[in-house]
Amino acid sequence: MKQLKKRYFMEDIYRIFVFNALIPITIITLITCGMIMIIWNQTIISRTADKNVWMKNRLERVIGQFIDKVDELTEDQDFYAALNDEKHKNKAYEELYYFANSIEEKVDFYVLDKNLHMLAGSTRQVPNFLPRDTHVSWGITQRMKNQPEEVILECNRIYKENLSRTKLLIGKAIKEYGEVEGYILFVLYGDEFVKTSGAELTHIIVTDSHDNLFLATSFGYTNSLDKIRNEFKEKNNYISIDNEKYYKRDSSIIDGKMKIYTLTPVGRLYDIFVYAGIFIGIIVIILSVAMLYILKRLTMEKTKVINKTVEAFKEVQTGNLDMILDIQSYEEFEIIGRSYNLMLDSIKKLMAINEEKIRQTSIAEIKQLESQFNPHFIFNTLEHIKYMIKLDPNAASRMIISLSTLLRYSITSGNLEVTILEDLEYIKKYLLIQRYRFRERFNYEIYMERGTEECVVPKLILQPIIENAIKYGFGEQGKLMVHIRVSLLADDLVIVIYDDGVGMSSEKLEEIKGLLNQEGECLRHIGIYNVHRRIQLMYGKAYGIDLKSEKNEGTVVKITLPIHKGAMKCAKSLDCRR
Repeated sequence: MKQLKKRYFMEDIYRIFVFNALIPITIITLITCGMIMIIWNQTIISRTADKNVWMKNRLERVIGQFIDKVDELTEDQDFYAALNDEKHKNKAYEELYYFANSIEEKVDFYVLDKNLHMLAGSTRQVPNFLPRDTHVSWGITQRMKNQPEEVILECNRIYKENLSRTKLLIGKAIKEYGEVEGYILFVLYGDEFVKTSGAELTHIIVTDSHDNLFLATSFGYTNSLDKIRNEFKEKNNYISIDNEKYYKRDSSIIDGKMKIYTLTPVGRLYDIFVYAGIFIGIIVIILSVAMLYILKRLTMEKTKVINKTVEAFKEVQTGNLDMILDIQSYEEFEIIGRSYNLMLDSIKKLMAINEEKIRQTSIAEIKQLESQFNPHFIFNTLEHIKYMIKLDPNAASRMIISLSTLLRYSITSGNLEVTILEDLEYIKKYLLIQRYRFRERFNYEIYMERGTEECVVPKLILQPIIENAIKYGFGEQGKLMVHIRVSLLADDLVIVIYDDGVGMSSEKLEEIKGLLNQEGECLRHIGIYNVHRRIQLMYGKAYGIDLKSEKNEGTVVKITLPIHKGAMKCAKSLDCRR
């Protein structure tokens, strides 16, 4: 019989994606990206260049007219003479007004004598670029005086009613017989040209040769000195301003006296790419419909086994170890299915073994911890009885009876837990022994909140804590009082043992807390550590002992346990005072 050729899932999926998805999508994506880059680049460049040329031609024409007119008027001796003649002054005015109104934008003009007094002007208000002191000259007036043969261009900014306007000053000195007799100035306002430039995505900025701003169709392109920002001086066509990228074109006019910058934000040209977006959208829709149809059929067929395997592993994550995989498909998945089933069997066996080991280990450790404080307690009590036999034989006899009762309680019962009421009854035997020893120097108080009597606790959980309180609490003082309080707090049973003894320093307190938090066996402070360790082994890390103490202020030991009810029921609280 001819042996069937094995089918490998990975090879099959690889061929499907290569021939049905990867190659066509890669080719189409490359073509589309190339077209987008070409359209983007050409649109940005042409728009920016066209706007630059348009503004360049417009400003050259307008400013050129004013330069020619300034040259004409300063060379005309009759014009200046007419301004000083009442009969011909109106004619000179008309010539200035007619020329100023010949362009669309608002223009102001001023004719000054050599002392900068205004002979004529489109407004009666003295412009702010003229010095208040006629004996002092600066700015454009100083430049016109120093260069009387040249037409001077200067960008400036005026402030009026808390608003600022950029302007271009065009002026020249008027000479008569070789001497400067006056000046003529035209003022062009940048915002007037902005109004007539139209609302475009491409921004326009015009400056003089000193980077002073004449006009800008958008704000934010100047520095603190009202000069154009340094980014515009970069040689790159693509610049970044305030985290926005622009394509830049610049050119010069009037023999380099003025510079024009045009900027197009490359991140906001959505309208330019509408047609490109429509084209890409159509392609994506067609491809998506075709690929969804093809891939849906292919993936449903090819991924059944994957889905089945994934569901099985999800069940394992939720703790269900009983779901078996039955796979009859590709060789790889059949191996996975068999391995999965073997893995589940191994896991269940190991978990059962580990649970049993953990249970046995915990019980052994609890028993070992429980047994550790018994010899310690017996030795101390026998030592006390030895002295009491000499001092008070009757008291010693009662101490021996109490001790035997307590020992019988600790070793005869196989249970790890008892009710708090039962444990307190035997703890009172221990407290009675201590009363016989210390007499009036020692006293205690026990309070049990109603409803706590049948709560279950580890056996002899209180004895090591009380023993520590007596052993370390007296110090140099003559008396000691120990309080035991049992209460319910939310979902916890809280037992507080506090004394008015000598307490301990903060360093000692931190040392003991550190011992309680350590893992493994602790040879120091064995009593309190054993209680804490037993609680955590039996109930978890959320429960245990907490300590508070201050020097000469006593010590508080708080034991937190879960609430477990036993079979015993008591009708009233236990409130014992000695």
